[in-house]
Amino acid sequence: MTNRSLLSRKDILHLAKLANLSLTNKEIEEYLDQLEDTLSYIDNLKELDTANLLPAARSSNEGNIFFKDGIENGRALTLNETLQNAKKTKDGLFQIPQILNDK
Repeated sequence: MTNRSLLSRKDILHLAKLANLSLTNKEIEEYLDQLEDTLSYIDNLKELDTANLLPAARSSNEGNIFFKDGIENGRALTLNETLQNAKKTKDGLFQIPQILNDK
């Protein structure tokens, strides 16, 4: 897609920064094309007449699906196992560097 009316290179660089990604010029162009195609597809969906469709919260009528061992998952990690490889923890939680500015 060559229509660049919805996104710019600056938008892709901003998204990459938010995701902490380093992109090559080729990747920037590829993502720009892919995201433009996605946004264009979404715009096409807006044109569909959905007046007679019921809202759907699920894609199937199957209800909850549990592990064979019941509601409890015996394969789940303990808190210590979960945190054992973390660089930094505090009060049983992962501690990460601040990513948002205080404004």
